[in-house]
Amino acid sequence: MDERYPIGETTSVSVAVLRHERHDAGYPMWSASIGLRGGEATISVPGHYPAVLAQRLRAADAQFAHGMRLGRDEYLDLTALVRDGEETLALSSTARSPVRVTVEVPRTELEPLSQLLDGAQQLIEELRQGLGLVPDSLPDVL
Repeated sequence: MDERYPIGETTSVSVAVLRHERHDAGYPMWSASIGLRGGEATISVPGHYPAVLAQRLRAADAQFAHGMRLGRDEYLDLTALVRDGEETLALSSTARSPVRVTVEVPRTELEPLSQLLDGAQQLIEELRQGLGLVPDSLPDVL
């Protein structure tokens, strides 16, 4: 069974942590999703990545320049956009993803989104550690 743990939302996006039973234990069992609140698009990143993305979003905000690629790795491309005076950061899945998806986040929401991603990483770490402490069955004495 998959589980979903809502972390929070900004005006335009929401963040949740997902647990996937069908994956191997450890980080492969976890992912974080960043979805438009209207449900039009969602990007999922692996469980070790939310804090890394939070740092990259903060760096992108500090270096923001229209049309500039502000980050690229195996999971996401980050590109600064300005349309009709509104500054956004496009988070686009890379060719590694089976489906190309882009979520645009207003620049004013980059820090709140970074904080949500830090919270997602913290929850993943806590749950990942906690799952090892819960026994699979109760002792026969009970």
